[in-house]
Amino acid sequence: MSTHQYTTPVMPPWLRVWTWVQSHLLRPLTTRVLLWALLAFFFIPILWTVMASLKTRMELYTMDPHLLVQHPTLANYLFALEKMPDFALLYRNSLIVTLGSVVLQTALATLAGYGFARLRFRGRDLIFYTLILLIFVPRAGGLMAQYELMNFLGLRDNLFGLILAFSAGLSVPIFIMRQAFLSLPRDFEDAAMIDGCNRFQAFWTIMVPMVTGAMVVVALFEFIRVWGEYLFTLTMIDDQSKFTLGIGMVQQFSSATIEFGEFTSYGGQAAAYIMAAAPAVLFFLGLQRWFVRGLLTGLKL
Repeated sequence: MSTHQYTTPVMPPWLRVWTWVQSHLLRPLTTRVLLWALLAFFFIPILWTVMASLKTRMELYTMDPHLLVQHPTLANYLFALEKMPDFALLYRNSLIVTLGSVVLQTALATLAGYGFARLRFRGRDLIFYTLILLIFVPRAGGLMAQYELMNFLGLRDNLFGLILAFSAGLSVPIFIMRQAFLSLPRDFEDAAMIDGCNRFQAFWTIMVPMVTGAMVVVALFEFIRVWGEYLFTLTMIDDQSKFTLGIGMVQQFSSATIEFGEFTSYGGQAAAYIMAAAPAVLFFLGLQRWFVRGLLTGLKL
């Protein structure tokens, strides 16, 4: 009986070189080029706005515009502050509403997420999936109903009412916190209870520090959403002294006229937008490490 010996085919040298080049050079290079193109697509408008806020009027309205600044100036920032005399008040109102909503919603989402992840009670899954379905309902669709409800409760036209209204959007935060708690083993709580902790002590001292990253994710999402919110705030607030920054900027710059040489300055608008976006950028940069950790470790389906 004849025996057949199977040998591994020898790869030609040129094919081995091509395989190495493809795996070590072409694929990483293609990935980097795509990432840089995506970064440029989102970053160039931001860079243009920053540069426009530092340009003079001659540079802004020239027939041959340039991306970089030739003669940088802070005149646009001074114009924005002069055009918006209540800029400090608008900033204060935005900070009160945003920080209040962030703290309240993060606390409520953490408690609710732990309850849905660890506690067993009647109707738990029905309530949770109902909250998930609410994600697909646009806020503008129920705006009139929310207006009537807040007016009935006496919460309209005040900052505290805005904080409560924004904090009520708990569908996504609860989902994030529930997934974060589900990713943690129950052994930590069992060990804490064996050592004498009750349920709340185990939650506060053991579980909460382990989901800090997910809490930062919730806080950052809420900060960005509330800080840049316009339609809901404009509907609920009538008193100009309680306007937030988004409403104030739109009204100030849209009311400029050509009378007496006054007109809407593109550079002034760019400077106002940069100052308005600064808190959100600083908030993200300060919590970036925790934000990435929360996305990578806690949010598993």
